[in-house]
Amino acid sequence: MTMPNPAPRTSPPPKAVIFDLDGVIFNSGESNVIFYDHILTALGHPPMARQAFEVIHSEPLDRSLRYLLGHDEAEYQRAMAFCRGLDPAPFVTSLVLYEGVAETLAALRERVRLAVATNRTVTCRLALKHFGLLEMFEQVLTPIEAGLPKPDPTMMHMTLSRLGLQRDEVVYVGDTGVDQGMCQAAQVRLLAFRNQGLAAWAHASHFGEIPELLGLA
Repeated sequence: MTMPNPAPRTSPPPKAVIFDLDGVIFNSGESNVIFYDHILTALGHPPMARQAFEVIHSEPLDRSLRYLLGHDEAEYQRAMAFCRGLDPAPFVTSLVLYEGVAETLAALRERVRLAVATNRTVTCRLALKHFGLLEMFEQVLTPIEAGLPKPDPTMMHMTLSRLGLQRDEVVYVGDTGVDQGMCQAAQVRLLAFRNQGLAAWAHASHFGEIPELLGLA
C-alpha cells in the first residue's frame, strides 16, 4: 500500500540536506548494467547484471560483485583485482543527470548546507565532478570512509558528526529500501525520490519539488 503524503512544510526547515546519488542525483541504471556486465564478460562469465538490477542499483561494488558471482571467493577476488586496474571514466560518462538537479541544488545551496551519503564508492567524486556538482557539497561520504554501506547507519552518523548537526536538523533524500533502512536506524527524516512505496516523511516525483517540500522555496 502506498503511504499517504504528509504535510512536511509544517516542520522546521532542515539545516542540511543529505543526498543519495544513484536514482536521486542521476539515473545510473543503464550505466551500472554496462559496468558490471563488462566485468563479468572480461572474467568469462555471462552478462547477467540486468537480472540483478535492484542489487547493483543500491549496493556498493563489493556486495554487488559477491551477489553476481554467487559468493565464489576466488572469483570475487579476481573481479576486485580487475576493477582496481579498470578505468571508470567511460562508465561515468554514461550516467544521466535527472532534470532540474543542477538548478535545484544551486538554489538550495543558498539556503541550506548540502552533503552526500552514498553506497557508490570509487566513482562517487568522479561522477559528481563530471556533472560539475562536486563543489556543491560540503561533505561527501561513501562506504570507503564509513567502513560500512547503507542501510547501516554509520555513514549517516559520520555525516551528522562532520556537519556538527543533530538528526532532527537534516533530511535525507533517497530512493531505495536501503535508504529507508538507514534513515530509520539513524532516526533521520527520509524524503523519498521517485518511489512512492517507501515509508517516508515526504515524497517527490521531480527534483524541483524538493525545496518546497522542505520549506526552502
